[in-house]
Amino acid sequence: MVRIIRKLSVALASAALLLGFAPSPAGAGQQGPVRTAAPPVHSTSEAGNPLVEGWYADPDVAVYGDRFWIYPTTSRSYGEQTFMDAFSSTDMVHWTKHPKVLDIADVPWAKYALWAPAPVYRDGKYYLYFAANDIQSDSEVGGIGVAVSDRPEGPYKDAIGAPLIDRFHNGAQPIDQDVFIDDDGQAYMYYGGWGHANVVKLNPDMTSLGTFPDGTVHKEITPENYTEGSFMFKRGGTYYMMWSEGGWTGPDYSVSYAMSDSPTGPFEKIDRVLAQDPAVARGSGHNSVVNVPGTDVWYIVYHRRPLSETDGNHRALAYDRMYFNEDGTIRPVTMKVQDNFEDGNAVGWRTYGGGDWTAAHGTYSVTPAASATSVTSASGGLALQDTDFSDLVYEADVTLRDRRGEAGLAFRATPPEAGEEGFHGYYAALTAKGLVLGKAAGGERTPLATARLAGAPGGTHRVRIEAIGSSLKVYVDDLAKPRISTTDSTYASGSNGVHATRPSSKPGSAAERKPLASFDDVAIRSDVFSFEAADAPNRFIRHAWSRGRVDPDVTPYADMQWKVVPGLADPSAVSLESVNFPGHFLRQRDGEVWSEARTDDAGFLGDATWRRVPGLSDRSLTSFESFSSPGRYLRHRDALLYAERVAPGERPGATFREW
Repeated sequence: MVRIIRKLSVALASAALLLGFAPSPAGAGQQGPVRTAAPPVHSTSEAGNPLVEGWYADPDVAVYGDRFWIYPTTSRSYGEQTFMDAFSSTDMVHWTKHPKVLDIADVPWAKYALWAPAPVYRDGKYYLYFAANDIQSDSEVGGIGVAVSDRPEGPYKDAIGAPLIDRFHNGAQPIDQDVFIDDDGQAYMYYGGWGHANVVKLNPDMTSLGTFPDGTVHKEITPENYTEGSFMFKRGGTYYMMWSEGGWTGPDYSVSYAMSDSPTGPFEKIDRVLAQDPAVARGSGHNSVVNVPGTDVWYIVYHRRPLSETDGNHRALAYDRMYFNEDGTIRPVTMKVQDNFEDGNAVGWRTYGGGDWTAAHGTYSVTPAASATSVTSASGGLALQDTDFSDLVYEADVTLRDRRGEAGLAFRATPPEAGEEGFHGYYAALTAKGLVLGKAAGGERTPLATARLAGAPGGTHRVRIEAIGSSLKVYVDDLAKPRISTTDSTYASGSNGVHATRPSSKPGSAAERKPLASFDDVAIRSDVFSFEAADAPNRFIRHAWSRGRVDPDVTPYADMQWKVVPGLADPSAVSLESVNFPGHFLRQRDGEVWSEARTDDAGFLGDATWRRVPGLSDRSLTSFESFSSPGRYLRHRDALLYAERVAPGERPGATFREW
C-alpha cells in the first residue's frame, strides 16, 4: 500500500515539475548541478529509520545532480572521530556508502573530534566545512576548517593549511558550522557552541571571511535557548534558522527554529519543531533540511538515539517529512515508524529465536534456521523494533506461507533474551483456521479471542492493531470493522514486531527450510491523529470556542490533535478526544459538531461516538459515520463541521486524511 501511494506521489511531483514549480534554495549544497531525475516524495523514511547502518550524527545534506548526499559525523569516541563517511541516493531509499571522504591525515592541524561536516558546491568545486579538536580555549589549536574536492565523494583535502575560525568570538565555540549561499550569491556561515551563535560572510573564494557593513567579521545572532547545531535555509523569501537545544546525550536534545526576512536576523525563537518521542527515540537533534528541487517537498534530516541504547555516541541517522502552515510556520515534526523494506535491509530490527530473517524484494521474510533441531520455537522467530508504545495503531501486510504455522504482529512486547523467541506481550496472528489474538508469557501462549478468516495461508492480508488502554482490536483487510474486539490489561507498553512459528516433524529436512512468512509495509504510530480535509489541503479538524471547525494555521497546534479512543457508546467504534482539552470529545448535537466535556448521559455518549469507515471519496482515506444518527457523516461546510447526510458530489468534504 505504501509503495502505491509513493508512486502516485512521485507522479504528482513530476507533474509539478512539468508545470514549472521553481526550486526553493534550501541552504548548503543546493547550488550544485541541476537535478533531472523524478523527485522522491515520501511521508518519512518509508524504508525505515535509521536509514543507514552504523552510528552517525550531525548530518548535513546536499543535492548534487541527481543524487542526495548526506555527510555526517562518525559517532565514536573523540579519539576515533578521525574520518568522515558520506552516503548518496537518487531516491532517498537506496543509500550508497562512500567511506572516508575526509580523513584527518589530510588535515595537518587536526588531531581528533572531526565533527559536523557542512557541504556546499561553488564554481566547479565541492567544499566540506568541518570542526576539529574540540578546542576549549583560544590557546589551543583547532576550530572550523574547510576542505575541497573536485568530486562530491572526495577525497577532500584541507584547503588552507589552518583553521578558518580558530578563536572564540562572542563566546561561541568554533564548532557546528553550516554554510548557506543566498540568491544574490553571498555565502554565509552560521556556527557556534557553548550557547552562542555567530554568522560570518564567506568571500567568493569560500576559504576566507568577509566583513559586514559595520566592519565586524563575527556577528552574534544567538536565539533563545540556543545550544549548538546551527542550520539555515530559505523558503519563499523567508530565512529559517534552526538550532539544537539541551544536552546532546540527554533526552531533552531537540530542534527549534526562528524566521526572519534577513539572513543575519534578528532571529526570535518561534517554537520547538523536533523533540524526543519516548515511544520512538531519544535525543533527536542536530539537524539539516533538504528541499526536493522543483517542489515544495521538504525533509528534516537529523540524528537520534534508539531507546535501548545508553552509550552517548550510539546515534543514528533518520529523516522525516517537514510541513509548513500557510503562514510559513513549521508544523511540529512527527517521528514516524515505517518500513517497507524497499532498501533491501532491516536496519533497526533485532531478531530472536530459531529463524533466519531476510529483507529482500521489498519484503521481510523468515525461514527456519538451518541449525534448527527442535520442534518448538526453534522453527520460527521474532523480530522487534526498538520502540515502546502503549496506546498505538500498528499495521502491516502479513503473508502466511505455511498452513501448519502462524504469523503475525507482536506488540507491547518485552524483548526476550538473545537467541530466544519467547516474549512477554500480545500477538495477533494468521493461522490456517483464521485469526487469533493472544498474549505470550515467555514460551506460553494464551488465546484471548479468535475469528474465522478465509485464505490465510499463501494470501497477503493487511492486519491492523488498535490497542488503547485495555481495549484491543484487530482489523483485517478492509479495516472498517474489527474482526476481534476484546479487553485485557496484562501488558501496558513495549516493543513492536513481527513473528512466525511452525511445529516441525522432520528437523533439518528440505521442507523445513521453506519460508514461514513474509511481512511488508509496517507502520506504527500512537493513537493521536490530525485529520486534514481531503478537499481542503492544509485545513484540519479543530475546535475553537468549543465549535468544531476545519481551519488552517492552527495555534496552538494541539487544537488540531485528537486522541482516537474506543467509542464511548460502543467500544468497537471510536471517539475523538481533544489533546489540548483532555476529557472533551467531538460530538454531534442537532447536526452541529462541538467539542464538549464528557458526561455519562447516554445521549452524549452516543453523540460522541463515530464509526470510522473507508473514505467516501477515497477509500484509502477516512470518513466518520455518526453512531447515534446512522447515515450521517462528519463533514465540513465552509469552515464549520456538521453531522449530515452526504450527497455524491459532497463526499470529499466528508473525507479526511490522517496524519
